[in-house]
Amino acid sequence: MILAKSLLHTILVHMKLSIARPMFKFIIWISPLFFSTIAIFIYGTDSAETLFHYVVLGSGFMALWSSIVFSSASDVNRERFYGTLEIIFISPIPFASTLIGKIIANTLWGLISMILSFIYLKIVFQLDLVFYHPWLFVIALVFVLLALSVFSFFLALVFTLSRQAEALMNFIEYPIYLVCGFLFPISYLPNWVQGISYILPPTWAIQLLRDVTTESLSLQSVTISFTAIILLTLLYIFIGIFCYQLMDKKARTSGKLGVY
Repeated sequence: MILAKSLLHTILVHMKLSIARPMFKFIIWISPLFFSTIAIFIYGTDSAETLFHYVVLGSGFMALWSSIVFSSASDVNRERFYGTLEIIFISPIPFASTLIGKIIANTLWGLISMILSFIYLKIVFQLDLVFYHPWLFVIALVFVLLALSVFSFFLALVFTLSRQAEALMNFIEYPIYLVCGFLFPISYLPNWVQGISYILPPTWAIQLLRDVTTESLSLQSVTISFTAIILLTLLYIFIGIFCYQLMDKKARTSGKLGVY
């Protein structure tokens, strides 16, 4: 009960703190509009299904990823800069619980940003938001958010170990848009890049949402995407546990977790 209350409190407080920052406001309220506009300029004359898959879902996912990557990097770096990272680490509530609360909070803001992108495209560009299999889409979205949260937890631990969190955050944000095929099929990429794409959860997350919003639903394609995202989620859970133990050991050994 104590952990549950702490987690809920962390989520609520962090959502308030995040949206109070001007940069985060831009990420949530403004950047989705830019992403959506760029996407519609690229695919404006294509079929309705292509527009939905690569404009609506693509731009929405870009907004979601921007929020998640900031939860992975800048929040950890910010706690270090303020001198509170070590305090959070040694508090009675496990550091992992606090970190998960922050990630859930920013994931929820990212989901709101994604919905904002949908509304913008519907109202301004009159795009049809046709969910052929709405219940399947909702189920898939739950798995997608879980997979991205686990991946975000892994990234947050990596950034906790690094003193270059801001640089890493800026380095991976936009390449993920390209490597994971948010705005175009990854089949357009070189074979060696596709290999990288397949081990990243966002690739299968966006593919799963596209599979369940296709009119002629392919059970085989949905099954492959579901299986891949579940296996990758389990994989990154194990990697995340390993990184957490490594980070915990390093922090207690060196005592320099808060050194900026």
